[in-house]
Amino acid sequence: MDLPTAWNLDDKSTYLNVDSSGLRVKNEGSYNWGAIRANHPIPPQCKLVYFEVDIIDRGKNRYITIGFCKKSFNLHGRMPGWDEGSWGYYGDDGYIFNCTGGGNGSPYGPSFSTGDTIGCCLNFKNNTVSYTKNGINLGIAFRNLKGTLYPCVALYLQGQAIEVNFGSRKFKYAAYTSDDMGDELLKNKFIYTFNKCNDAINTYTFENLENSLKIKQDNALKFRGKFNFIMGSYEDQLLI
Repeated sequence: MDLPTAWNLDDKSTYLNVDSSGLRVKNEGSYNWGAIRANHPIPPQCKLVYFEVDIIDRGKNRYITIGFCKKSFNLHGRMPGWDEGSWGYYGDDGYIFNCTGGGNGSPYGPSFSTGDTIGCCLNFKNNTVSYTKNGINLGIAFRNLKGTLYPCVALYLQGQAIEVNFGSRKFKYAAYTSDDMGDELLKNKFIYTFNKCNDAINTYTFENLENSLKIKQDNALKFRGKFNFIMGSYEDQLLI
């Protein structure tokens, strides 16, 4: 099972440049929308996936969009959320766009700028997307997402830059600290919450989840995403 690990150098706008790590993207054009897809889609069997996007340079107007798209979405001159099969959270005004055809978006969260970290969580258990800003859960942005979906970002101005973390290094914002893990009451709450995320066949003890964070990268990405995801309202965020 392949998970997103970097941006796809062959699936991007010509205005965008990707560094040697495959994680940092910069707009080399001038007043041109340019988008890029990840190198792999998100497997639905992951149930829940989390990644973070650092805003390296916002540019003059903060026209940066972070979201998801299908393979059919046009990466040239378009932003995620404008067209069918794409969804995006916009840095300039905090609006979200949901396959709107370039129409009006909806108020969602705060704007974001240089130095901010935006967390993105896709939950295939209830087909929703949520975002965080610097560790603060902003709640559900999109519902009823289905199909083969790729992480996607778009930049508008020359010099704008972002860097993604798909899980190859420690995420900046974990839901709880290592000290919290020694709290028996908190452990029980984690077990209860995680069991709601998993189906009846695949249930895990807290030790299983904790150990999975340390072993395989695909499990680490999945379960570390759950740690971040439950920062907000359990009842709103998780399928019961």
